[in-house]
Amino acid sequence: MSGTTSGNAYRRALATLLLLAVWASYLSLGLKYAAILSAALCAALLLRRQAWVGLRHAPGLAATVLLLGWLATTALWSPAPWRLIGGHLWMYGLLLVVPLIASACRPAVARRCLQHFAIVSALVGTLFIVAGAGLLPTLPVAWHTTVDAEGNQRIATSILLALGACLALWHALNPGSAVRWGWAAAGSASLAGVALQDRRTGMLLLPVLLLAWALARQPTWWRRLAVAAAIGLAALAAWQVSGGVRARFAEGLTELRQVTSDDRVANSWGQRLRMWERTAEMVQERPLTGHGLGSWQSLWRQRVTPGTALIEHTTPHNEYLLLAQQAGALGVGLWLWLLIGSLRRAMGAGASGVPALMVWTALAWVSLFNAVLRDAKFSLPLLLLAALAVAAARDESRAS
Repeated sequence: MSGTTSGNAYRRALATLLLLAVWASYLSLGLKYAAILSAALCAALLLRRQAWVGLRHAPGLAATVLLLGWLATTALWSPAPWRLIGGHLWMYGLLLVVPLIASACRPAVARRCLQHFAIVSALVGTLFIVAGAGLLPTLPVAWHTTVDAEGNQRIATSILLALGACLALWHALNPGSAVRWGWAAAGSASLAGVALQDRRTGMLLLPVLLLAWALARQPTWWRRLAVAAAIGLAALAAWQVSGGVRARFAEGLTELRQVTSDDRVANSWGQRLRMWERTAEMVQERPLTGHGLGSWQSLWRQRVTPGTALIEHTTPHNEYLLLAQQAGALGVGLWLWLLIGSLRRAMGAGASGVPALMVWTALAWVSLFNAVLRDAKFSLPLLLLAALAVAAARDESRAS
Protein backbone atom coordinates (compact mmCIF):
# COMPACT_ATOMS: atom_id res chain seq x y z
CA MET A 1 0.00 0.00 0.00
CA SER A 2 2.81 2.38 0.88
CA GLY A 3 4.43 1.62 -2.51
CA THR A 4 1.24 2.64 -4.32
CA THR A 5 0.97 5.81 -2.24
CA SER A 6 4.57 6.69 -2.95
CA GLY A 7 4.08 6.06 -6.67
CA ASN A 8 1.05 8.34 -6.72
CA ALA A 9 3.08 11.03 -4.96
CA TYR A 10 5.74 10.79 -7.69
CA ARG A 11 3.05 11.05 -10.38
CA ARG A 12 1.52 14.14 -8.77
CA ALA A 13 4.96 15.72 -8.45
CA LEU A 14 5.75 14.94 -12.08
CA ALA A 15 2.45 16.45 -13.25
CA THR A 16 3.17 19.64 -11.29
CA LEU A 17 6.76 19.91 -12.54
CA LEU A 18 5.68 19.40 -16.15
CA LEU A 19 3.10 22.18 -15.86
CA LEU A 20 5.79 24.45 -14.43
CA ALA A 21 8.12 23.48 -17.28
CA VAL A 22 5.44 24.32 -19.86
CA TRP A 23 4.86 27.73 -18.29
CA ALA A 24 8.62 28.31 -18.34
CA SER A 25 8.80 27.63 -22.10
CA TYR A 26 9.05 31.32 -22.96
CA LEU A 27 11.08 32.33 -19.89
CA SER A 28 14.81 32.45 -19.23
CA LEU A 29 17.14 29.57 -20.02
CA GLY A 30 17.91 29.02 -16.33
CA LEU A 31 14.24 28.58 -15.46
CA LYS A 32 13.74 26.20 -18.39
CA TYR A 33 16.69 24.09 -17.29
CA ALA A 34 15.52 23.97 -13.66
CA ALA A 35 11.94 22.99 -14.51
CA ILE A 36 12.67 20.46 -17.27
CA LEU A 37 15.57 18.72 -15.52
CA SER A 38 13.55 18.52 -12.31
CA ALA A 39 10.72 16.88 -14.26
CA ALA A 40 13.18 14.48 -15.93
CA LEU A 41 14.65 13.53 -12.53
CA CYS A 42 11.18 12.92 -11.10
CA ALA A 43 10.32 10.81 -14.16
CA ALA A 44 13.49 8.74 -13.64
CA LEU A 45 12.63 8.12 -9.99
CA LEU A 46 9.12 7.04 -10.94
CA LEU A 47 10.35 4.71 -13.69
CA ARG A 48 12.97 3.25 -11.35
CA ARG A 49 10.19 2.23 -8.98
CA GLN A 50 8.54 0.45 -11.92
CA ALA A 51 11.78 -1.40 -12.84
CA TRP A 52 12.21 0.81 -15.96
CA VAL A 53 9.55 -1.23 -17.79
CA GLY A 54 8.02 1.75 -19.56
CA LEU A 55 11.38 3.20 -20.57
CA ARG A 56 12.62 -0.06 -22.10
CA HIS A 57 9.69 0.05 -24.52
CA ALA A 58 9.83 3.79 -25.18
CA PRO A 59 9.47 4.66 -28.90
CA GLY A 60 12.63 6.16 -30.35
CA LEU A 61 14.84 5.04 -27.46
CA ALA A 62 17.04 2.78 -29.60
CA ALA A 63 17.69 5.51 -32.20
CA THR A 64 18.43 8.03 -29.46
CA VAL A 65 20.90 5.77 -27.63
CA LEU A 66 22.67 4.78 -30.86
CA LEU A 67 22.96 8.42 -31.95
CA LEU A 68 24.42 9.45 -28.59
CA GLY A 69 26.73 6.44 -28.58
CA TRP A 70 28.06 7.25 -32.04
CA LEU A 71 28.54 10.94 -31.16
CA ALA A 72 30.52 9.89 -28.07
CA THR A 73 32.64 7.58 -30.22
CA THR A 74 33.55 10.39 -32.62
CA ALA A 75 35.15 12.22 -29.68
CA LEU A 76 38.08 9.79 -30.08
CA TRP A 77 39.29 11.58 -33.24
CA SER A 78 37.98 15.07 -32.54
CA PRO A 79 40.57 17.88 -32.41
CA ALA A 80 38.37 19.81 -29.96
CA PRO A 81 39.36 20.19 -26.29
CA TRP A 82 37.62 17.83 -23.86
CA ARG A 83 35.78 20.73 -22.26
CA LEU A 84 34.08 21.51 -25.56
CA ILE A 85 33.43 17.83 -26.28
CA GLY A 86 31.79 17.46 -22.87
CA GLY A 87 29.54 20.46 -23.56
CA HIS A 88 28.44 18.92 -26.85
CA LEU A 89 27.72 15.56 -25.22
CA TRP A 90 25.59 17.30 -22.60
CA MET A 91 23.57 19.18 -25.20
CA TYR A 92 22.92 16.13 -27.37
CA GLY A 93 22.27 14.06 -24.25
CA LEU A 94 19.19 16.18 -23.59
CA LEU A 95 17.51 14.03 -26.26
CA LEU A 96 17.04 11.44 -23.49
CA VAL A 97 14.50 13.79 -21.91
CA VAL A 98 11.98 12.68 -24.57
CA PRO A 99 11.77 8.91 -23.84
CA LEU A 100 12.27 9.51 -20.12
CA ILE A 101 9.35 11.93 -19.64
CA ALA A 102 7.17 10.30 -22.32
CA SER A 103 7.44 6.92 -20.55
CA ALA A 104 6.60 8.29 -17.09
CA CYS A 105 3.92 10.83 -17.95
CA ARG A 106 0.31 9.69 -18.20
CA PRO A 107 -1.51 10.61 -21.43
CA ALA A 108 -4.15 12.71 -19.64
CA VAL A 109 -1.45 14.75 -17.88
CA ALA A 110 0.44 15.22 -21.15
CA ARG A 111 -2.69 16.45 -22.93
CA ARG A 112 -3.38 18.92 -20.12
CA CYS A 113 0.19 20.21 -20.36
CA LEU A 114 -0.16 20.71 -24.11
CA GLN A 115 -3.33 22.70 -23.48
CA HIS A 116 -1.42 24.89 -21.06
CA PHE A 117 1.28 25.45 -23.66
CA ALA A 118 -1.36 26.66 -26.13
CA ILE A 119 -2.63 29.07 -23.47
CA VAL A 120 0.88 30.35 -22.67
CA SER A 121 1.51 30.88 -26.39
CA ALA A 122 -1.74 32.86 -26.69
CA LEU A 123 -0.62 35.09 -23.82
CA VAL A 124 2.74 35.71 -25.50
CA GLY A 125 0.97 36.41 -28.79
CA THR A 126 -1.20 38.93 -26.96
CA LEU A 127 1.95 40.65 -25.70
CA PHE A 128 3.03 41.15 -29.32
CA ILE A 129 -0.42 42.56 -30.17
CA VAL A 130 -0.26 45.01 -27.27
CA ALA A 131 3.32 45.95 -28.15
CA GLY A 132 2.32 46.50 -31.78
CA ALA A 133 -0.37 48.90 -30.61
CA GLY A 134 2.24 50.79 -28.56
CA LEU A 135 0.49 49.99 -25.27
CA LEU A 136 3.03 47.63 -23.69
CA PRO A 137 4.71 49.28 -20.68
CA THR A 138 8.49 49.56 -20.73
CA LEU A 139 9.85 47.08 -18.21
CA PRO A 140 13.56 46.21 -18.65
CA VAL A 141 13.31 42.61 -17.41
CA ALA A 142 9.72 41.51 -17.96
CA TRP A 143 9.76 41.08 -21.76
CA HIS A 144 13.41 40.16 -22.40
CA THR A 145 12.58 36.58 -23.41
CA THR A 146 9.51 37.42 -25.52
CA VAL A 147 8.79 40.81 -27.10
CA ASP A 148 12.27 42.22 -26.38
CA ALA A 149 14.19 38.97 -26.92
CA GLU A 150 17.28 38.98 -29.11
CA GLY A 151 19.26 36.48 -31.15
CA ASN A 152 18.32 32.81 -30.97
CA GLN A 153 15.87 33.43 -28.12
CA ARG A 154 13.83 35.61 -30.48
CA ILE A 155 13.91 32.87 -33.14
CA ALA A 156 12.88 30.28 -30.53
CA THR A 157 9.95 32.48 -29.53
CA SER A 158 8.73 32.60 -33.14
CA ILE A 159 8.96 28.79 -33.41
CA LEU A 160 7.05 28.23 -30.18
CA LEU A 161 4.35 30.71 -31.21
CA ALA A 162 3.80 28.81 -34.46
CA LEU A 163 3.50 25.53 -32.56
CA GLY A 164 1.20 27.09 -29.97
CA ALA A 165 -1.06 28.45 -32.70
CA CYS A 166 -1.40 25.03 -34.35
CA LEU A 167 -2.04 23.24 -31.06
CA ALA A 168 -4.76 25.75 -30.15
CA LEU A 169 -6.38 25.34 -33.57
CA TRP A 170 -6.22 21.56 -33.14
CA HIS A 171 -8.08 21.86 -29.84
CA ALA A 172 -10.61 24.17 -31.50
CA LEU A 173 -11.34 21.53 -34.14
CA ASN A 174 -11.44 18.64 -31.66
CA PRO A 175 -15.01 17.28 -31.48
CA GLY A 176 -14.62 16.66 -27.75
CA SER A 177 -13.66 20.24 -26.96
CA ALA A 178 -16.18 22.11 -24.81
CA VAL A 179 -14.80 25.61 -25.49
CA ARG A 180 -13.97 25.64 -29.19
CA TRP A 181 -14.39 29.39 -29.46
CA GLY A 182 -11.88 29.86 -26.66
CA TRP A 183 -9.27 27.70 -28.39
CA ALA A 184 -9.97 29.50 -31.66
CA ALA A 185 -9.32 32.83 -29.93
CA ALA A 186 -6.12 31.47 -28.38
CA GLY A 187 -4.94 30.24 -31.78
CA SER A 188 -5.72 33.63 -33.34
CA ALA A 189 -3.67 35.42 -30.67
CA SER A 190 -0.69 33.13 -31.32
CA LEU A 191 -1.08 33.56 -35.09
CA ALA A 192 -1.05 37.33 -34.63
CA GLY A 193 2.13 36.97 -32.58
CA VAL A 194 3.79 35.01 -35.40
CA ALA A 195 2.88 37.74 -37.90
CA LEU A 196 3.89 40.65 -35.65
CA GLN A 197 7.27 39.34 -34.48
CA ASP A 198 10.14 39.95 -36.89
CA ARG A 199 11.73 36.50 -37.25
CA ARG A 200 11.11 34.56 -40.44
CA THR A 201 11.58 31.09 -38.93
CA GLY A 202 8.15 30.98 -37.28
CA MET A 203 6.55 32.46 -40.40
CA LEU A 204 8.06 29.71 -42.55
CA LEU A 205 7.24 26.99 -40.01
CA LEU A 206 3.54 27.80 -39.65
CA PRO A 207 2.34 26.77 -43.16
CA VAL A 208 4.60 23.68 -43.00
CA LEU A 209 2.91 22.57 -39.77
CA LEU A 210 -0.56 23.21 -41.14
CA LEU A 211 0.27 21.33 -44.34
CA ALA A 212 1.71 18.31 -42.48
CA TRP A 213 -1.33 18.20 -40.20
CA ALA A 214 -3.82 18.53 -43.04
CA LEU A 215 -2.17 16.00 -45.35
CA ALA A 216 -1.75 13.39 -42.63
CA ARG A 217 -5.45 13.53 -41.72
CA GLN A 218 -6.90 13.28 -45.25
CA PRO A 219 -7.87 9.80 -46.54
CA THR A 220 -7.64 10.40 -50.32
CA TRP A 221 -5.18 12.12 -52.65
CA TRP A 222 -7.73 14.58 -54.02
CA ARG A 223 -8.64 15.75 -50.53
CA ARG A 224 -4.93 16.18 -49.76
CA LEU A 225 -4.58 18.24 -52.92
CA ALA A 226 -7.60 20.36 -52.01
CA VAL A 227 -6.29 20.98 -48.50
CA ALA A 228 -2.82 21.87 -49.79
CA ALA A 229 -4.40 24.36 -52.21
CA ALA A 230 -6.51 25.87 -49.42
CA ILE A 231 -3.47 26.34 -47.18
CA GLY A 232 -1.57 27.87 -50.08
CA LEU A 233 -4.37 30.36 -50.69
CA ALA A 234 -4.57 31.18 -46.96
CA ALA A 235 -0.82 31.79 -46.87
CA LEU A 236 -1.11 34.03 -49.92
CA ALA A 237 -3.92 35.99 -48.27
CA ALA A 238 -1.86 36.41 -45.10
CA TRP A 239 1.05 37.57 -47.25
CA GLN A 240 -1.12 40.27 -48.84
CA VAL A 241 -2.57 41.43 -45.53
CA SER A 242 0.63 41.53 -43.46
CA GLY A 243 3.03 44.20 -44.61
CA GLY A 244 5.52 43.20 -41.92
CA VAL A 245 5.77 39.64 -43.22
CA ARG A 246 6.30 40.87 -46.79
CA ALA A 247 8.99 43.30 -45.64
CA ARG A 248 10.95 40.63 -43.78
CA PHE A 249 10.98 38.23 -46.74
CA ALA A 250 11.78 41.03 -49.19
CA GLU A 251 14.75 41.85 -46.98
CA GLY A 252 15.87 38.21 -47.08
CA LEU A 253 15.58 38.01 -50.87
CA THR A 254 17.59 41.21 -51.21
CA GLU A 255 20.29 39.69 -48.99
CA LEU A 256 20.42 36.58 -51.19
CA ARG A 257 20.80 38.65 -54.37
CA GLN A 258 23.75 40.46 -52.78
CA VAL A 259 25.55 37.27 -51.74
CA THR A 260 29.12 36.77 -52.89
CA SER A 261 31.42 33.86 -52.04
CA ASP A 262 33.37 35.96 -49.57
CA ASP A 263 33.90 35.80 -45.79
CA ARG A 264 33.14 39.52 -45.49
CA VAL A 265 29.43 39.01 -46.13
CA ALA A 266 27.54 40.91 -43.41
CA ASN A 267 23.83 40.16 -43.87
CA SER A 268 21.95 37.33 -42.16
CA TRP A 269 21.02 35.04 -45.08
CA GLY A 270 24.34 35.69 -46.81
CA GLN A 271 26.22 34.58 -43.71
CA ARG A 272 24.16 31.41 -43.48
CA LEU A 273 24.90 30.50 -47.08
CA ARG A 274 28.62 31.12 -46.55
CA MET A 275 28.62 28.93 -43.43
CA TRP A 276 26.78 26.15 -45.23
CA GLU A 277 29.25 26.36 -48.11
CA ARG A 278 32.31 26.10 -45.85
CA THR A 279 30.74 23.39 -43.69
CA ALA A 280 29.90 21.34 -46.79
CA GLU A 281 33.60 21.49 -47.68
CA MET A 282 34.44 20.00 -44.27
CA VAL A 283 31.85 17.26 -44.77
CA GLN A 284 33.43 16.31 -48.09
CA GLU A 285 36.77 15.78 -46.37
CA ARG A 286 35.42 13.09 -43.99
CA PRO A 287 31.96 12.14 -45.30
CA LEU A 288 31.46 8.86 -43.43
CA THR A 289 32.73 9.45 -39.88
CA GLY A 290 33.06 13.24 -39.66
CA HIS A 291 35.75 15.30 -37.94
CA GLY A 292 34.56 14.40 -34.44
CA LEU A 293 32.30 15.84 -31.76
CA GLY A 294 32.87 19.52 -31.03
CA SER A 295 35.25 19.99 -33.97
CA TRP A 296 33.26 22.51 -36.00
CA GLN A 297 34.23 25.65 -34.12
CA SER A 298 38.00 25.13 -34.16
CA LEU A 299 38.05 24.03 -37.81
CA TRP A 300 35.78 26.93 -38.71
CA ARG A 301 38.11 29.49 -37.19
CA GLN A 302 41.03 28.02 -39.12
CA ARG A 303 39.20 28.53 -42.42
CA VAL A 304 37.52 31.91 -42.00
CA THR A 305 39.15 35.28 -42.60
CA PRO A 306 40.16 36.80 -39.22
CA GLY A 307 38.33 39.97 -38.25
CA THR A 308 35.13 39.18 -40.16
CA ALA A 309 31.71 38.79 -38.54
CA LEU A 310 31.59 35.14 -39.60
CA ILE A 311 34.36 34.09 -37.25
CA GLU A 312 32.18 34.69 -34.19
CA HIS A 313 29.70 31.94 -35.09
CA THR A 314 29.76 28.69 -33.10
CA THR A 315 27.50 26.56 -35.34
CA PRO A 316 26.62 26.54 -39.07
CA HIS A 317 22.93 27.19 -38.26
CA ASN A 318 21.91 23.84 -39.73
CA GLU A 319 21.63 20.71 -37.56
CA TYR A 320 21.97 18.29 -40.46
CA LEU A 321 25.18 19.92 -41.68
CA LEU A 322 26.57 20.15 -38.16
CA LEU A 323 25.95 16.45 -37.53
CA ALA A 324 27.42 15.56 -40.93
CA GLN A 325 30.55 17.60 -40.18
CA GLN A 326 31.00 16.12 -36.70
CA ALA A 327 29.63 12.56 -37.08
CA GLY A 328 29.48 12.01 -40.84
CA ALA A 329 26.80 10.17 -42.76
CA LEU A 330 26.34 7.75 -39.86
CA GLY A 331 25.40 10.57 -37.50
CA VAL A 332 22.96 12.14 -39.96
CA GLY A 333 21.46 8.73 -40.69
CA LEU A 334 20.78 8.07 -37.00
CA TRP A 335 19.20 11.52 -36.58
CA LEU A 336 16.99 10.89 -39.62
CA TRP A 337 16.07 7.45 -38.23
CA LEU A 338 14.89 9.13 -35.04
CA LEU A 339 12.97 11.86 -36.90
CA ILE A 340 11.33 9.62 -39.51
CA GLY A 341 10.43 6.96 -36.95
CA SER A 342 8.85 9.56 -34.69
CA LEU A 343 6.87 11.07 -37.57
CA ARG A 344 5.62 7.65 -38.68
CA ARG A 345 4.50 6.75 -35.17
CA ALA A 346 2.72 10.10 -34.86
CA MET A 347 0.83 9.55 -38.13
CA GLY A 348 -0.06 6.01 -37.07
CA ALA A 349 -1.54 7.21 -33.77
CA GLY A 350 -4.53 8.86 -35.45
CA ALA A 351 -6.05 12.02 -34.00
CA SER A 352 -4.16 11.70 -30.72
CA GLY A 353 -0.87 11.75 -32.64
CA VAL A 354 -1.43 15.19 -34.22
CA PRO A 355 0.53 17.11 -31.52
CA ALA A 356 3.46 14.70 -31.93
CA LEU A 357 3.28 15.14 -35.70
CA MET A 358 3.45 18.92 -35.28
CA VAL A 359 6.36 18.90 -32.83
CA TRP A 360 8.51 16.41 -34.77
CA THR A 361 7.74 18.24 -38.02
CA ALA A 362 8.91 21.44 -36.33
CA LEU A 363 12.12 19.77 -35.17
CA ALA A 364 12.79 18.36 -38.65
CA TRP A 365 12.03 21.63 -40.46
CA VAL A 366 13.70 24.08 -38.09
CA SER A 367 16.87 21.94 -38.10
CA LEU A 368 17.37 23.15 -41.68
CA PHE A 369 17.96 26.70 -40.46
CA ASN A 370 19.28 26.31 -36.91
CA ALA A 371 21.49 23.97 -34.87
CA VAL A 372 18.44 22.99 -32.83
CA LEU A 373 20.04 20.29 -30.70
CA ARG A 374 23.14 22.35 -29.99
CA ASP A 375 21.31 25.36 -28.54
CA ALA A 376 19.27 24.90 -25.37
CA LYS A 377 17.10 27.89 -26.26
CA PHE A 378 15.63 25.68 -28.99
CA SER A 379 16.15 22.16 -27.67
CA LEU A 380 14.78 22.46 -24.13
CA PRO A 381 11.25 23.64 -24.97
CA LEU A 382 11.01 21.59 -28.18
CA LEU A 383 12.18 18.35 -26.55
CA LEU A 384 9.80 18.95 -23.64
CA LEU A 385 6.92 19.37 -26.11
CA ALA A 386 8.06 16.26 -28.01
CA ALA A 387 7.99 14.23 -24.78
CA LEU A 388 4.52 15.49 -23.89
CA ALA A 389 3.21 14.90 -27.41
CA VAL A 390 4.56 11.33 -27.47
CA ALA A 391 2.97 10.66 -24.08
CA ALA A 392 -0.34 12.18 -25.20
CA ALA A 393 -0.45 9.79 -28.18
CA ARG A 394 -0.16 6.70 -25.97
CA ASP A 395 -3.14 4.45 -25.36
CA GLU A 396 -4.62 5.51 -22.01
CA SER A 397 -5.42 1.90 -21.12
CA ARG A 398 -1.73 0.99 -21.34
CA ALA A 399 -0.50 3.94 -19.31
CA SER A 400 1.10 3.16 -15.98
